[in-house]
Amino acid sequence: MVTLSSLIVQFAVAGVILTAATVWAKQHKHIFWTFLQHFCGVWFLFSGLVKAVDPIGTAYKMEDYFAAFEQTFAGLNNVFSGLAPLFPLLSKYANGFSIGMIVLELVLGVMLILGTKRKLTAWLFFITMVFFTVLTGFTFLTGYVPSDANFFDFAKWGPYIKTQMRVTDCGCFGDFIVLDPKISFFKDLGLMIPAFLFLFGHRKMHELFTAKGRNMATLAATAASLFFCYQNTYLDLPMVDFRPFKIGSNIRDRKELESKAKVDILGWVLENTNTGQVIKFMEPEPGKITYYKQYPKADGWTVKDQIQTDWYVEVDGQRQPITKSKVSDFAVEDGENGEVTEDLLTEKGYSLMIVAYKLKGQKQTETVTVQDTTWATDTIRITTNADGKKLATDSFSYAQRVVSVTPRQEEREVFIPEPAYGEFFSQKLNPLAEAARKAGWKVYAITTIGDAKVAGSLAQKTGADYPFYKADDKLLKTIIRANPGVVVLKDGAVMDMYHHRHIPAPETLLGKWK
Repeated sequence: MVTLSSLIVQFAVAGVILTAATVWAKQHKHIFWTFLQHFCGVWFLFSGLVKAVDPIGTAYKMEDYFAAFEQTFAGLNNVFSGLAPLFPLLSKYANGFSIGMIVLELVLGVMLILGTKRKLTAWLFFITMVFFTVLTGFTFLTGYVPSDANFFDFAKWGPYIKTQMRVTDCGCFGDFIVLDPKISFFKDLGLMIPAFLFLFGHRKMHELFTAKGRNMATLAATAASLFFCYQNTYLDLPMVDFRPFKIGSNIRDRKELESKAKVDILGWVLENTNTGQVIKFMEPEPGKITYYKQYPKADGWTVKDQIQTDWYVEVDGQRQPITKSKVSDFAVEDGENGEVTEDLLTEKGYSLMIVAYKLKGQKQTETVTVQDTTWATDTIRITTNADGKKLATDSFSYAQRVVSVTPRQEEREVFIPEPAYGEFFSQKLNPLAEAARKAGWKVYAITTIGDAKVAGSLAQKTGADYPFYKADDKLLKTIIRANPGVVVLKDGAVMDMYHHRHIPAPETLLGKWK
């Protein structure tokens, strides 16, 4: 299992090797400064690279931060509350911010190793680390802020509760490794030390090759980083996939495993509604509930939060730690029949899942005329049969007749897809879906809860005759980084996935998966 400590050791080893090579080439000025440059440069290169394979993931993380900042500033009663509307605007350009940040991180790594423009590099590294430290510090410190309090209401801060954090993790290493926010914050505080050292001692930094060579290498790194990020954002799926829905993962088995995960209650965060006092009470034995003996409800004490262990599962009587992933949130609903998650995951054989987490087009309200028909029911007494003979006992029948037909105007929400988007469904996805269905596959599409109401309108306009289900948008964005995208499943396991730019022909798909 990869941990931050093991990564730091590997960065240090790489730094030592590069330092030895620099000293051997007599390009250094001071061994310590040379090692520090290589160590931080390798760190930034690795951190940038694991995010560059999936810039959209970093963009989603930035959207989480923008949403948290919007809520925080909107809750202020001063001039800074005016900053709140800025963050939804920034969120629209999250992809661009993500790529820019990743490219900067990669290029800074190269500049540190080469010693390019030492003063500029030192300042860029310092500013970048200040930015990262603010983000991770905000993430960590919100653990002290009750959910009903604003971050800047320092008087309301209480004990640290992990579940109170506004953003669950900083995304420092993308999906490669998820760090605890506290660890991320202290990691960045540690990196602020070389940031200060470089700022005031940049003249001691080494410079490899010639000035022209360093500049050319930096420009080449910038161009390569931009293309690499663009490729993994707009042209294809992530080159390396660290997500829980990657090819080869079994969604059904993982969801079942995570459903068995549990935690132990270690203590409680209690608040006195009479005095406003907030305390942390740790149980003498995990799982026991004894707090009420010392802090009874009659005295105004209420439970504000729980203090829990990390998630774990029991295997053969042994506890094994487990990280809950987005697989736990895999829940799909049919607008008419309710949840269909279990049916989809237990489906035998192949399934074709079309994921569209944002329908491209316009939602419009159309006024249509419908006819309201008023019916009346007449009771008819029958005294003879079909031959005209009198019946011994009269019988009765009922006949309906139209009393009136009244036209009525009704408003309906419809969806007008963008021409290219609608054409993609009708010419690319629908033929693929039809061929898969004829081959015995289960075919369905999943869109977001917000778009589910107009999915039927999209299906009607594009000729899509497969069902459209709905799910959480973050879940769909985690499943595949394409809109729309196609996922091939077999017995609950992910066999393959395709970006909308690389949808295979029906014969190619069915020839590969028989």
